[in-house]
Amino acid sequence: MNAMTTPQNEVALRILKAADELMAKVGMHNISTHKIAKEAGVSVGTIYLYFKDKDDLLNKLVVYLFESYQQYIQELYDPRRDLFEQYQIFWRFSFEFMRENPNVLSNWYQYQSLPGYRELMQSCMARDDLVWSRFIKAGQTQGIIANLDAHLMFVMTIKVAWEVIQLQAMLDKTYSDEEIDQIIQRTWKAMTI
Repeated sequence: MNAMTTPQNEVALRILKAADELMAKVGMHNISTHKIAKEAGVSVGTIYLYFKDKDDLLNKLVVYLFESYQQYIQELYDPRRDLFEQYQIFWRFSFEFMRENPNVLSNWYQYQSLPGYRELMQSCMARDDLVWSRFIKAGQTQGIIANLDAHLMFVMTIKVAWEVIQLQAMLDKTYSDEEIDQIIQRTWKAMTI
């Protein structure tokens, strides 16, 4: 199993989800394979059937979350739609994904401190099949989206959805649909010519 492959069976996924939950509750440096096993309801030995060590498990967790997000937006992608309509769908569903997966945002900086995180993410983000990259390329070909790197475009636009989720949690506030619509409009303007 290489760094880009996550196990897909029920037990391994339960272990990954338990690690994610524990990381959110007690922090990465306070979890062990014993605690993860207990949280997942498996023996410690079972963890080692799927993962070399704790670092491997946590790296696989990052890849699993990345792949889950990609699959989530892949299901929505329809290149026949108007670009702005596609963008609205990406933005709203990115917002929903983060709202439904609060540990992703609460653990974000912890993931970044994992050994090999940088190389792992470079490998994930270099893939040619990323929906966002295809969307950006199509918009650039049509002369609608500015000629900037797709990853920069992501930070300027879709990542704002993640920041709004964090802001809502921090302020214990929910922004209205009208405010969200305004954010979508303004981030769209940031990426278009």
